[in-house]
Amino acid sequence: MTEKINPRDKSSARPWFMCSAIAIGLAVVLIAILSHPSRQSSALPWLEAYTPGTESEICQQVPKLSPTNKQVEHYIRETVDSVEYQQQIIKKLSGIIQIPSESYDELGPIGEDDRWNIFFQVEGYLKKKYPTVFQNVKLDHANTHGLILTWQGSVPPSQAKPIVMLAHQDVVPVLTENVKDWTHPPYDGHYDGEIIWGRGATDDKGYLISIIESLELLIKSGFTPKRTIILAFGCDEEISGENCGRPISDFLHRQYGNDGIYLIMDEGSTGIQREFDRSFAMVGVAEKGYIDVGINVSSTGGHASNPPDHNAIGILSEIVVAIESNPFLGQITSKNPMFHFLECAAAYASESSFPMSVRRTLSKAAAQDSNVSQEQLDQALGNMRYHFRTSQSVGKINGGVKINAIPETASTMVNLRLAVEISISQVEAYYESLVKTIAGKHGMEFKGFHSPCDPSVPRKICLFGVDALEPAPVSPLDAEAYRILSGTIKNVLRPLAEDDELIVTPYLMPANTDTKFFWALTKNIYRFTPVNLVENLNRAHTTNEFIRAAEFVREPLFFTSLILNADDIVD
Repeated sequence: MTEKINPRDKSSARPWFMCSAIAIGLAVVLIAILSHPSRQSSALPWLEAYTPGTESEICQQVPKLSPTNKQVEHYIRETVDSVEYQQQIIKKLSGIIQIPSESYDELGPIGEDDRWNIFFQVEGYLKKKYPTVFQNVKLDHANTHGLILTWQGSVPPSQAKPIVMLAHQDVVPVLTENVKDWTHPPYDGHYDGEIIWGRGATDDKGYLISIIESLELLIKSGFTPKRTIILAFGCDEEISGENCGRPISDFLHRQYGNDGIYLIMDEGSTGIQREFDRSFAMVGVAEKGYIDVGINVSSTGGHASNPPDHNAIGILSEIVVAIESNPFLGQITSKNPMFHFLECAAAYASESSFPMSVRRTLSKAAAQDSNVSQEQLDQALGNMRYHFRTSQSVGKINGGVKINAIPETASTMVNLRLAVEISISQVEAYYESLVKTIAGKHGMEFKGFHSPCDPSVPRKICLFGVDALEPAPVSPLDAEAYRILSGTIKNVLRPLAEDDELIVTPYLMPANTDTKFFWALTKNIYRFTPVNLVENLNRAHTTNEFIRAAEFVREPLFFTSLILNADDIVD
């Protein structure tokens, strides 16, 4: 995996489900009672609202939604269940894994840097394996390697907005020195009869093959869509999306305009998980924001034999200590999708998995007991606390060139992932207030994020931001598109225990996908991978990335069903 931390780095998303059930149970209690003023007068109504088996409006589930075109549905199910088909789609995924389409942070422009040429091989492979698809879709290119496949519907987009399904062709690089750590070589696409191994198996070539396969199945079934279907494959999601993700979005925006798309689907970071003895399908309805904050300290140099009390490195160290000593406080609000997931967990978990005794011990917080501190809240939330607060991590530091010379400059970079309730301007103001105080203490000039840093001033502290991205808009849970997605999930996907029910719940993506470029096209952006993702996204971005074949081969059934269900509502 690459050293650089960026919003595409999904490996940075620590799996919150490592917390104990009790810890998350405490979190549910605190979150619910602190966020529902109507329940704060008494603990009893709150306890009833979150007691399994009681009538409640919390986390209501839609019924299973099956396509009305039973002939097409039967054809697809029969095909997907056949051994011959499963062998073929596994070979297709193995084949595309064998193309090492790595994207690098320092890539030059497309057309100038030869390392982009690997994506010609990806396009050629898809055309070779899916001739039926390419005979029925219109292929457009965005900045050479962004692929846009449009299957035109019979109803104009002005009357039936299109569906867009996103995936990316690129993978994070495999360092040469790490190849020896792989059980099977990362670009062999090895299939051992149960698992498909290799870089991109989960992130994101399995998803890409599944959605193009869904078009292949629908075309071969004889289905003709009323609603236009668009597949879009980026080439640089892992490094920024600026070379393909943004151009694809710009292309679609020119075609369909603001709010011109019905639904956008992209990869998710959690998929299906089993917690509290229940199975949950976790749909990403928002993403945390992002910013890298740079801090440059400049001071006078000289010989180390006559140093000042505090040189540039010392002052920078003081700033780093101030940053780490003053973390962002958590905000627990119903705007956060994780709040709604915890509601679902509380509503559907059994009392044995989610003890009522734990809830009762915290009933005092129903009266907004002032003894419930931020520290207690963080302790209850455990590893999950950063789903509710802005994280900050000092990732790089530079300063000094010679041991006997006083450093004239020192700098650091801080990576932040913004909570859904906070904005970039608030982060900037917070950092400015911290650092300005230290600058004043040392008699240094201070320049904030949007002020020019004067090179002629010898003693100064300057702040700047890189790759700033506001938190994504939260996609609506009451939208028709979300209900169709939920009903499709309930109809197609299986819970992780035979006697269980699959509960569809919203979820927060701690990292970012190419959807960050598509906000203007629709409010209905959902991120979901229809498989059970374990071991941090099936070890995506690290050694031994894999996907279970039994789950992968059924992904096209999910996507075809979603397309059919969305088509059924078109007049």
